[in-house]
Amino acid sequence: MDTIAGMTLKDKLAGRVARFSDRREDWSVFGFETGRDPRYARAQRRYLGASGSVDQSDLRGAIPASAFTMSIQSMPAGNRIPMHCHETEEIFFILDGECLVRCWHGEESFDIRLGRWDLVALPPFLQHEVFNDGDGECHLQTLLAKPKPLRPQYADPELLKLQAAEG
Repeated sequence: MDTIAGMTLKDKLAGRVARFSDRREDWSVFGFETGRDPRYARAQRRYLGASGSVDQSDLRGAIPASAFTMSIQSMPAGNRIPMHCHETEEIFFILDGECLVRCWHGEESFDIRLGRWDLVALPPFLQHEVFNDGDGECHLQTLLAKPKPLRPQYADPELLKLQAAEG
């Protein structure tokens, strides 16, 4: 029997696979955002880490992260992700559908149109928002470049208050 540090390879890889069939759309993750504006509604499927959640131990079935987080967000047509930034690089990879990513630096903005299999890597602290202005759902693979990133830093003071009240 081959072993890695006293374990079989099969044992070493146990718990390191996250299957789509085991993931559930979680519409509650961004609940306080949706409470502020119903167009912020979107679902998340966690695969790796807890993303920028309140409770980093709340993996919701995801594999614990050691280098970065990865989740899939599903956003209905007409909905959007509110303006925010992260202390780390954030990457959006479009699995299906299309969206518009609007980036801000002071008063200057720049729009990036993304379609299926397109990717944008946003630098830390760049304010951005995402609009699903397409005809159907947009499915975004989202990666944050830390295993336990801080929560999003919203531009909207009301969202910051709601986020703080959540914990």
